[in-house]
Amino acid sequence: MEIASRRIVLINATTSPGLTWVKQQIRQATAWNKSPRFLIHDNDGIFGQFRDRKRRGEKGRHCRCRLDLWLSDVMGIEGIPIPHGAPNASPHIERLNRTLREEALNHFIFLNVRHVLRVCAEYRDLYNGARPSQALHAIPDPYPELSEPPPKETGRVEARPVLGGLIRDHRRAA
Repeated sequence: MEIASRRIVLINATTSPGLTWVKQQIRQATAWNKSPRFLIHDNDGIFGQFRDRKRRGEKGRHCRCRLDLWLSDVMGIEGIPIPHGAPNASPHIERLNRTLREEALNHFIFLNVRHVLRVCAEYRDLYNGARPSQALHAIPDPYPELSEPPPKETGRVEARPVLGGLIRDHRRAA
């Protein structure tokens, strides 16, 4: 998630996450955009924790895990692991996870990873395009090239079904 705009940049799933898979997701999330300065991530064992908890990367930054070392040396991004058991350290992502789970994932019985990805992709499109963030005072989409033309001021309102009718996106008819 891009914190400034509350835009979901990438959603992906796998049955066997590992450090190489996480690195590939970071490459995909930063391929088209300017690389972020910081990356907040879980303090998970799959990231290859160092015993002494501090190693220095090429630029002299302290790194707590192999992911932070790779981020620093290869991507030029400072990795910030959140403490164990501290969900308030990444409130935006925790809220997105809760909303995604409550509004979409809890309502399906998933057959495979592709099914999860299809539901998450449809929810991402709804979240990015139809749900202005209240934290940003409902500011319109910061990526106007990806959005539809502005709606008319008057006219009939239509409800477009999302996720098979589980959620409805209300818009003015063309």
